Amino acid sequence: MEAKQLIPAHSPKRTPGSSDGGVLYVSEFFFDTIQGEGIHLGHPSAFLRLQHCTLDCIWCDTNEVWRQGNPYSFAELYNLMATSELKDKLKAGQHLILTGGSPLLQQSKLIKFIHAFIDHAGFKPYIEIENECVLLPDDEIIPLIDCWNNSPKLENSGNSRFNRYDPDIIRDTALLTNSWFKFVITERCDWAEIEEEFLEPGLIRRNQIILMPEGTTREELTAHTEMVVELAIRENVLYRSREHITLWNKMTGI
Repeated sequence: MEAKQLIPAHSPKRTPGSSDGGVLYVSEFFFDTIQGEGIHLGHPSAFLRLQHCTLDCIWCDTNEVWRQGNPYSFAELYNLMATSELKDKLKAGQHLILTGGSPLLQQSKLIKFIHAFIDHAGFKPYIEIENECVLLPDDEIIPLIDCWNNSPKLENSGNSRFNRYDPDIIRDTALLTNSWFKFVITERCDWAEIEEEFLEPGLIRRNQIILMPEGTTREELTAHTEMVVELAIRENVLYRSREHITLWNKMTGI
């Protein structure tokens, strides 16, 4: 099964149509797929992937996509949703996943985009957002998001501690309604970092933690899965796979 593409990855460079209502920089946009990670794993979803990221993880499976993108006016995006049946699918319950890269890099535009969509469509879809916990969510965006998929990065990401770890933002994010923390695990020793940097300082709660095995291919994912499951059981936290990798291997737009 293939997702329905509205804006394929690696699209040719373009300029937006009329930008009077606003513009988002988009890397890809597709629907009729499932959420592959986190607390809503398996839920029918649409993915609006925005360009650019705050970090550069060595195991990122989408860096070839979010590094590129094009400007799309709000009107163009609304038209794509309306003419493709996505608007109806969102009304029926598909989740809209705002992902990246780092969607909060464009949060002021996202706030306007979501408000304008609500006015345009007459309803607000269930919205999830990806968040690396290095940018503080604006007060205006908080009530618009139904699920915070926070993925603070550990040392195994290859990012410096200075760039990836902001205790104040992590603590504030943990207080948000329906806020979860996904950690990519490469070795058992990664748990010690979660304990020391997140649990012992009281930044997050244990029942907010989701452990995921690292892997950008099925082979890599399988190699880490059993270890991460055992770790989740030992520490009494949630385990979730990266189901999009299991199903489709290293593919984009699915």
